[in-house]
Amino acid sequence: MKLRRVNNTLEVSEIGLGLWSIVTDEWGSDINKAEELLRKAYDAGINFYDTADVYGKGLGEKIISKVLGTKRDRIVILTKIGLDFYHNTRPVGNYDIEYLKFAFEQSLKRLNTDYVDILMLHNPKGNVIRDTKVINFFQSLKKEGKVRVIGVALGPTLGWGEEGIDAIKMGYESLEYIFNLIEVKPGIDFLNYDIGHFVRVPHASDALNEDKWPIEYDPKLHRHFKDISWINRAIERSKELIPFANKKGMKLSQLALKFILYNKRVSSVIPNISNERELVEFVKVEDLPDLTEEDYNYLISFYERNFIELNKESIEETKRYK
Repeated sequence: MKLRRVNNTLEVSEIGLGLWSIVTDEWGSDINKAEELLRKAYDAGINFYDTADVYGKGLGEKIISKVLGTKRDRIVILTKIGLDFYHNTRPVGNYDIEYLKFAFEQSLKRLNTDYVDILMLHNPKGNVIRDTKVINFFQSLKKEGKVRVIGVALGPTLGWGEEGIDAIKMGYESLEYIFNLIEVKPGIDFLNYDIGHFVRVPHASDALNEDKWPIEYDPKLHRHFKDISWINRAIERSKELIPFANKKGMKLSQLALKFILYNKRVSSVIPNISNERELVEFVKVEDLPDLTEEDYNYLISFYERNFIELNKESIEETKRYK
């Protein structure tokens, strides 16, 4: 597995494993197989694990400790705090400093560690990102050696461009956000900055993963937050890319990952892996030839011809969460 540097501090595998897709039922995974899948991901060369305290109400952090605790010095853990599930039936944003202190200490206990490699604020709005008290708290954790890199996980859904830029200006050292062949903006603007970049939802709610087609609306799955008509229109347009992907010796789902990894500022891409077959298929990307500049430019032109309107719809969609 190829490694990429983050802020000259950490080395992470190009392909990461997101715990949210294996410790919740929102992506159709079998939670009973989460530990086995985590073990196989490590054996496949993945050293970067993306979780949050809210994933499985702490389960994501617990199984990292259980399965990979003896390998702490060989893995990189990203976790997030700020969504309060301790005091609410449904998680709500709570960025009060005392709460963040409490949440961070609970994460350390579940992870059975005395430090976190990357700590992120989970889905904060602009006023929280610009709050000096919050970043001062995060920076204090770094000074104490409890955190190595601080950042912001943008969302829900696509997140907002101005919040990402504000986070960088405030001094956060990394971002996690949605970026894919269909939803190029605002992610491509963040990539102008030399920080840590962690990309989630690389398959655009599975519109770029042909093995998941056809896609039907299911209120139990996370993709229900996405308009099903958007997904189906995206699939129809994505079908035109299959011959291009096949000519490169890969599937569309693998091309989607190669498109993201073309940008060397991307630290790691985190596909929604819910079973061993997907793990194997996505790790195979490491053995496939990188895209050329000509390939990348073709895909950008394809986006401009076929996906840009869908991207604008995604950006509009986020406004209801502001």
